[in-house]
Amino acid sequence: MVRRARLALVAAALVALGAPLGQGARALEWYTAWVSTVYVEPLSNRTVQGSTESGRYGDSSPKESAQGLVGIPRGASPRHMEGCAADTDYDVPLLPGGRGSAEGDPPPWIALVARGGCTFKDKVTNAARKRAAAVVIYNEARFGNSTVSMSHLGTGNTVVIMVGYPKGIEILEPVRRGIPVKMTIVVGTRHVQEYISGQSVVFVAIAFITMMIISLAWLIFYYIQRFLYTGSQFGNQGHRKETKKAISQLQLHTVKRGEKGLDVDVENCAVCIENYKLKDTVRILPCKHIFHRTCIDPWLLDHRTCPMCKLDVIKALGYWGDPEDVLEVAIPESISGSVSVGSLSIALQDDDRNEVSELSASSTNESVLQCTSLKEDAGETTALLDVDVSNNRHGDHLSNGNSH
Repeated sequence: MVRRARLALVAAALVALGAPLGQGARALEWYTAWVSTVYVEPLSNRTVQGSTESGRYGDSSPKESAQGLVGIPRGASPRHMEGCAADTDYDVPLLPGGRGSAEGDPPPWIALVARGGCTFKDKVTNAARKRAAAVVIYNEARFGNSTVSMSHLGTGNTVVIMVGYPKGIEILEPVRRGIPVKMTIVVGTRHVQEYISGQSVVFVAIAFITMMIISLAWLIFYYIQRFLYTGSQFGNQGHRKETKKAISQLQLHTVKRGEKGLDVDVENCAVCIENYKLKDTVRILPCKHIFHRTCIDPWLLDHRTCPMCKLDVIKALGYWGDPEDVLEVAIPESISGSVSVGSLSIALQDDDRNEVSELSASSTNESVLQCTSLKEDAGETTALLDVDVSNNRHGDHLSNGNSH
């Protein structure tokens, strides 16, 4: 039973925990980006190129490819590299002989800016105002190669990705030296990540703590009940021993034919509702009710009272009774043997049972003394009558003698 209750509590806890997860959790979908760069080192005329899946698309960015020359905000201080000012200008080193379209438009270019100083939306908006085809934001130095999910609603069709700090510095160095760097951005791997909102975390924590408190309270209640039950069992065993001892003191009698006050053909045991038979062993209670011994003994062990008059037999015998208890016992008119008719008031006191026997003995002695005194009075009266008769006879005899 305990195991089932624990399983029920665990199931309830899982349901409580599962509900907020299903409601508050949502899937986070994001894409990586392949970042490829190529440039020519002027001193050695060596072509340097690299391609790594080190970028991450922003949440509001279209998942599309982009390419162009890398441009950086104009200015030498790190503050300028954040591109937060609305009038930020960008330096875009051009390839030898490179030019824009016939209308004089510059070639496609990609802005490279540092994280921090303002929102992602401000950075993208400022670069898009200068007609950047894409914006690459490199993370701060303390985050290393890690990237984060960027929120930049309202930036239109501008492709936005984030790269780690080492990758951003790798691209920034040749651009600062005026070397044209061509970058290509390609969509990488799709990722789906489950995460929980802050409200769901709080709800789950509260539900878990609540279930733990309920489980602890239930366990405490269970073990208290078990302790009380065990104690009552020990107490009941002690009471049963005392009850057996008290029952053994009740009077036993064997049913005989022609017994005065007990008609074996009419009277029956109130417990088993069967007539008494010859040689049946019966037990006589203090209230003078008679039952089969095999019937009344188990009954008294469980109930302690007479089945007919509800007398507490154990208290009547002087066990577990209060000193001030006074029991009124009604004696039936028809009983066996030496049972008389009437009602008997028995004052039972547990502290001194001998008082009852002393009272009985004193009343008996008084009755004997009264009977003796009556006999003595009767003897004296008889003696006086004999003396009067003898005196009368003596007087008659004297009168007769005188007459002669």
